[in-house]
Amino acid sequence: MYAASPPLHELDSGSQPIALSLGVSSYAPWDLEMADRGYKVLEFDGSIATSPYPNHPNIQFSKLFVGVSDSKHTIALSRVLAESSLDPSAHNILQCDIENAEWEILDTMCIDDLTPFSQLIFEFHGCDPDDEQGSAIRLRVLQKLREYFTPIHTHYNNIAGSTLGVIDDLAYPFCPSLEISYLRNDLVPDDARLVYGLASLEIDSPCSANKPDIPVIFPPLSH
Repeated sequence: MYAASPPLHELDSGSQPIALSLGVSSYAPWDLEMADRGYKVLEFDGSIATSPYPNHPNIQFSKLFVGVSDSKHTIALSRVLAESSLDPSAHNILQCDIENAEWEILDTMCIDDLTPFSQLIFEFHGCDPDDEQGSAIRLRVLQKLREYFTPIHTHYNNIAGSTLGVIDDLAYPFCPSLEISYLRNDLVPDDARLVYGLASLEIDSPCSANKPDIPVIFPPLSH
């Protein structure tokens, strides 16, 4: 986790920025907030009939899942990016919560295709460290992302439950579903610094209000 704020004023190109929302559900407060802020919100989800906010002038809904390739109910992410008219100088943001399909998509695509976005917000699913084959794919994807983007915030999805992971003989809480926010590398301020220990919970809300939030604790780097 990094402590820094992106210099958003440097990204004001004058054109309408786009918020690409992959995976919506019937409740999407992030989409509504981005639309109210003036973003053009492009929603994609094949599991619901329409947008939760069908009358908002800044929201455009497509009843399609996002995947690697086109099919009857799926549209390739490469096609979405090509047809979204992304202005690289605008503060475009992508949020992705597509229930474990993110790994195959990211593993097969060129990550530099995502550089028109200044920020990415992913919910990563199925992060089971005991799954050696799956972990190899996930680590490969995360390394590809790191070439162009820096993780700036991590939050656990408390709906997925938690377990303990041992690092240097100390046990830390861990969750198989992680919400991670990224900032494009060229926008990371020079004074950004790594944060160790308990991450701040001031900007987070539990995914399920019926369960306590799971604390994110970053161990110091081993030397």
